[in-house]
Amino acid sequence: MENVSKNGKPTLPIETDIMQLARLGEIGAIQKLFDKGEYDATYKDEEEITPLHWAAINGHYALCHFLIQCGAPVNAKGGEAVATPVLWAAKRCHYYVVNLLLQNGADPLITDDQGFNLLHSATLDGNVFQLVLLLQQDLPIDIPDSQGHTSLMWAAYKGYPACVDLFLRWGANVHAKDEQGFTALHWALVKGSAACILKLIEYGADRFAANNDGKTPSTTAGEMNSTRQWRQALSEAGYNSDATPRDFPFSFITTDRTKFIKRFFFLWPFVMILCVLYILSYMVVYAAVPIAATMAYGLQWAASKLLIYAPPDMKHIHRTPFLAGIFAGTLFWVGVWYITHILPTIWSWQTVFMNILFIFCYVMTAYFYFQSMSEDPGYVPKPSSRNQQRGIIEELLEAWNFDEQHFCTDCMGRKPLRSKHCKRCKRCVARHDHHCPWVDNCIGVNNHRHFLLYTVFMVIGILILIRLTFIYIFSLPTPSSPTECNILEPTLCAHFLKDPFAILLITWTSLQLIWVTMLLFVQFLQIARAETTFESMKSRSSSSFSPFSPPAPLTTALTTGTTDPDDAGLTSSGAGPNPVLATQPGAAGSDTGAAQAATGPARKQHKESCFASWSRLLGLDTFFAVAFNGYHGSQARAAAAAQHSHRRQNPFSRGVWTNCVDFWVDAGPVVGRKESGMARLGGERVNYARLFEVPVMRAGRRRGGYEVVGSEEV
Repeated sequence: MENVSKNGKPTLPIETDIMQLARLGEIGAIQKLFDKGEYDATYKDEEEITPLHWAAINGHYALCHFLIQCGAPVNAKGGEAVATPVLWAAKRCHYYVVNLLLQNGADPLITDDQGFNLLHSATLDGNVFQLVLLLQQDLPIDIPDSQGHTSLMWAAYKGYPACVDLFLRWGANVHAKDEQGFTALHWALVKGSAACILKLIEYGADRFAANNDGKTPSTTAGEMNSTRQWRQALSEAGYNSDATPRDFPFSFITTDRTKFIKRFFFLWPFVMILCVLYILSYMVVYAAVPIAATMAYGLQWAASKLLIYAPPDMKHIHRTPFLAGIFAGTLFWVGVWYITHILPTIWSWQTVFMNILFIFCYVMTAYFYFQSMSEDPGYVPKPSSRNQQRGIIEELLEAWNFDEQHFCTDCMGRKPLRSKHCKRCKRCVARHDHHCPWVDNCIGVNNHRHFLLYTVFMVIGILILIRLTFIYIFSLPTPSSPTECNILEPTLCAHFLKDPFAILLITWTSLQLIWVTMLLFVQFLQIARAETTFESMKSRSSSSFSPFSPPAPLTTALTTGTTDPDDAGLTSSGAGPNPVLATQPGAAGSDTGAAQAATGPARKQHKESCFASWSRLLGLDTFFAVAFNGYHGSQARAAAAAQHSHRRQNPFSRGVWTNCVDFWVDAGPVVGRKESGMARLGGERVNYARLFEVPVMRAGRRRGGYEVVGSEEV
């Protein structure tokens, strides 16, 4: 009995069915059909579909290349959507195939039956890398579809903030209107994507633009139930709920508002620490504790009110220099009290060495702290022109490395090995370790050693200060008036009343030893392994224990210093409230799975608890991950190494001794700024901002250095 297809037509044996072979990517079998003369590359079925269409939509790069060489028409239209092979490939985000077709004459401006060209079709899927590839072809970014919708409007409607940001950075017209008079801001409100709305407002979208029916964005937000997202975006962008500009309350401030807010949040903890310690020192304990807690909360609450005037990336107090100000304030008041009270009291030949050692540690701590804060952590240079960007992308496409591991769509440049894009710093950082809120800066190849020296000198200085404080307290005379204690034993109370401010200040300072000790434990262990914090946490979040595998969402949040696992704020795609637009993306064949694979699936954001937030900021989570995952982690890593030793081996490790020497005997000076990106690797100078290939160990030396390859200029 003859096999019959669903449409009633007899099916061909697979070895003679060129369309089925094209779906499977069988080059050899298709070559045989061509040699027999049964088919050629220009063959079309009853729907005008060619073998190149099926090869393109299934991502068979080699077969597409073969068919093109055999004369397949690259601009042939076919299928229900009447689309070209490049449009079919774009539906599944096969951008390597898209690039191949474009290089061989595919016209990106040819539209399908719905009036979508290649850029429109790619926008519907939300793959940022495919859009970057197309924009490098100098396509007109504001070309409309059959109903006047630009690619920016489609990205806003679909709720892809990363795509919206890319189009806006590329110069898309934020004021363009479609046939109904809707702007991209209107369509972002139809979707209800707060991230897209905020991006459009930041780039100057008209907040009062009316469509053909006279509906403003505010009216659209009310009709689409997105008023909350509209007002949230307005507030973060610095506008009132009626979209009018919010006036800065301090009109006498003539400097840049962002700089003023940063300086304020850095200096405000100086006042908070002084007030709280004075209350705890000179008031009865039952009243002092609640009053001090209330004042600390009140001062922080008052400061947080200034955040409504801050730029969008500083709307949370943890994204300001507030935590850095807490440490700097503590360091400042310790120095003031030591110079004015402790040093004059205990200076003698018996304590001269200890005092000099403390002063040295204090100066070194302050120096390396401010160096870690102010120094360039090792920013990777950005391409200086579009031609440079295009050259980088072409090179990565040729090497099949055009992906998030090798290319940064924010910086539009190539990512060196061991680098990471920091959402807080908005730059890629070479040999990125982590973003530290306590220094309000990234820790990378340039300031990593300074950061460690700052913490080492701080630990030594605190230990010496504790000893000096004991000598200082016991050298003071006992108060002549009778002492009455509520909590402490009379003898301890008598010593406490000698200088309660000094005791409380040193106690608060000594608490820093908790997180610093854990930090040093983790850092020293990672230095011995030639790993960064980012790589170490990725290793523990990956089932393969590979230090160079993609990070889990929790790891991303830990290493970037933000509670959001995906700052892009992606939302799931789907049809919106508008019935006209709802049917078009589906008819265009958008592939939601491909979009999510490229930009990450939508996640429901949960508010972080207070304990989790401070655990992350103090490094407790990282410490416990390293300390208590050690035994089981080492067993699992050993098992994984036995099966995948070639993948597990860290190519940057040269043994504990060499790793430590490479870090501490760096390529730059200990005091002063080093040459950006330069560090030692296996005893040789390496520019981590230009390191694009895994270093290869020199032949003939069992424990020798590395031969660094692929370190060409960007």
